[in-house]
Amino acid sequence: MEETPLAMASVPVQKWGRRYDDAKALEQGTIFPDLDKPFFAAETLYFPGKCQEQTERDRLLTKIRQTGFVLDDLTLYLDTHQDDREAAQLYREKSREKEQLMGCFAEQFYPLTRSCAAECDKTGEGFCWLAGPMPWEGGCDHVVL
Repeated sequence: MEETPLAMASVPVQKWGRRYDDAKALEQGTIFPDLDKPFFAAETLYFPGKCQEQTERDRLLTKIRQTGFVLDDLTLYLDTHQDDREAAQLYREKSREKEQLMGCFAEQFYPLTRSCAAECDKTGEGFCWLAGPMPWEGGCDHVVL
């Protein structure tokens, strides 16, 4: 009995396939429809941002959050599929996209990270890291950086 295993697990290897767009991926919790296994209790959750009209600031924050989520999910995929060139290319594209979005946000509003601080001070007259509200003041609502 001591040599008999209690259980054997079998986990299929994930394959590259069709993907959700960024907004749907964040909403579903995966970029891969094949991995989307609904959790029925989640159907009753309330998502306050869905019904409200978004300002330009909110729209940019949402896009940054969506792109960040796609990068996180691609990172998990690439951890086990490091030779997948298509996934690696998409990762590079999404990295550039997120960097551009964060730079655009910094130019229009305030920096979200220290690396964006230079984007909001084009005059060279100051350091604008403290230009926006602090996170506890609602400055970075629901942003995945």
